[in-house]
Amino acid sequence: MTKRIALIGFGGTIAMVPNEKGFLAPAKTAEELVAQAPLLKEIDAQLDVIQLQNKDSTNLNPDDWQLLINKIAEIYANYDGFIITHGTDTMAHTATAVAFAFSRQLAKPVVFTGAQAPISELSTDARVNLERSMKVVLQAIDDRINEVMIVFSDKILRAVRAIKKSESSFDAFESPAFPNLAVITATEISFISAATRLSNAQLLPTKISPQSEFATNIMTIDTKPGLDPELVREVANSPHCAAIILRSYGAGIVPSEGPYSLIPVIEETVSAGKPVIVATKFVGGKAAKTMYETGQAAINAGACLAGDMTDVATDVKLAWLMGQGLHTPQDVQAAMQESFVGEIS
Repeated sequence: MTKRIALIGFGGTIAMVPNEKGFLAPAKTAEELVAQAPLLKEIDAQLDVIQLQNKDSTNLNPDDWQLLINKIAEIYANYDGFIITHGTDTMAHTATAVAFAFSRQLAKPVVFTGAQAPISELSTDARVNLERSMKVVLQAIDDRINEVMIVFSDKILRAVRAIKKSESSFDAFESPAFPNLAVITATEISFISAATRLSNAQLLPTKISPQSEFATNIMTIDTKPGLDPELVREVANSPHCAAIILRSYGAGIVPSEGPYSLIPVIEETVSAGKPVIVATKFVGGKAAKTMYETGQAAINAGACLAGDMTDVATDVKLAWLMGQGLHTPQDVQAAMQESFVGEIS
């Protein structure tokens, strides 16, 4: 049976051309992208192109995530796999949001890709990324892989474990705390055993009901020497703030002594019914229980540790959980430490 693939255009550098002022701006349609990737025309599959949106990914927000999620749900029964072209700056955010919204219901592969240079340029990586994305989604269908993935350069990454590491390198994404989902060579694509997949006995659902609400009243704050706790307190006490993420120095460590201690602020915020999540700012790091007194103090004050989730996954997961109605520190803490789509070890 011929595989059916939906390629959804969602904007980004891959679809940009210089405007009259010489700046890159959204212009090309998804159909034009496909026309400039010749190998896509030679695949043994039905490829349908849908131009859903054409925005610089810097301007995307949860309303845009919801637009994409709803489109995938709308056409879900008609396709065996999906490719999303997207800007690189927030690709990991959108892909992570899609993964959480569909969560364990997802039974088909979804691939995100983009480019560091517009497809109109001679040195573009767009064609390679598009063509490899098609090969990956077709192999994923054969292998019954039901992951949301980022395919970029020669990497195939679990979306909820991926971060952007470079604004210019063609090797722009990495998965610092989880292995690449597959090895891609000139001759084959081999998924690792840890990639999630359906059993041969599982039937593919024809409908899917995403949970696509995301809270937007969460504040992320980087800890640093000399950070005035009063600034954090002002944010935490704001009626517009429902939760705080503290990006710590190391394994869940926050300042705990003297006038710069954040421990009283954590205690007050949690006592007021607002979750406080302590994550790590280190790429590939882990905010976990530690031998350090400064880390244990945050836990004792009621903070929840983000484990080895990326900063992107921490932000999007908390927004998703609170969008589904979880609000108390206790409920949020339990859910943040649960793995929904392989985002945390």
